[in-house]
Amino acid sequence: MKLNSTLLAALFLSSLPVLAGTATPSFTQSITPAAESPWSCRVALYGWAESLSGDMGVAGRTADVDISFNDILKHMDMAFMGAVEIGYNRWSFMADVMYADISGSKDRGGAYVRVEEQQFLGNFIVAFEAMKSDACKFDVYAGARVNSIKATLDLSDRRRPDFHGSSTETWVDPIIGARFQAQLPNNFFFRAVGDVGGFGVSSQFTWQAMAGFGYSFHEYGNLLLGYRALGTDYTNGGFTYNLIAHGPILGYEFRF
Repeated sequence: MKLNSTLLAALFLSSLPVLAGTATPSFTQSITPAAESPWSCRVALYGWAESLSGDMGVAGRTADVDISFNDILKHMDMAFMGAVEIGYNRWSFMADVMYADISGSKDRGGAYVRVEEQQFLGNFIVAFEAMKSDACKFDVYAGARVNSIKATLDLSDRRRPDFHGSSTETWVDPIIGARFQAQLPNNFFFRAVGDVGGFGVSSQFTWQAMAGFGYSFHEYGNLLLGYRALGTDYTNGGFTYNLIAHGPILGYEFRF
């Protein structure tokens, strides 16, 4: 049965993803002078103003979705996005996580709907510095994208029996990707990230792309503004998560 997409806007927040997702390898690599120590650490906080499009459903109930960031924001109770990367020489490990707690209800035309959801999205990767010069840097990486969603849906409509559905889904997708950064004049830089994964292990397919421009305030801090998109095609029984999340992303990175 098709449901109004606005009623399920809060049901599946793909990447708040955001940042999920995975961006994000994008915020955690900067071009700075080589340190004496082989160890490095980068911490990033970011915000992703995502919109959603695609199909989603729980307990066999599905909906076509085309939701703006403003619609998502209205239903959000709590959200956190951040990333940490620890490097040694040309290798590094990064954990990029998002958590969102959302709820909402709507009463229109005799139909009442209430949705509650908690979602965790994590990207865990190992990266290798394949090329580095004064002008640019190129890394390749591999890892896993973890999604965990707990959702509850209550429907009351005088035209049909009441419905109560609850679903908890956790799945892990392998991913492979690359990230690139080029230094520009006056402390500006360009950064791009992309990966693909799933391959039928859990999701049929998942992907991510991000590009943006940044500014280095000093050796220890960068600001980046870009655009990120992340797609996931996952189905398990009556649970459907076939969504693309996309929108502007703003982050600050601290290096020490």
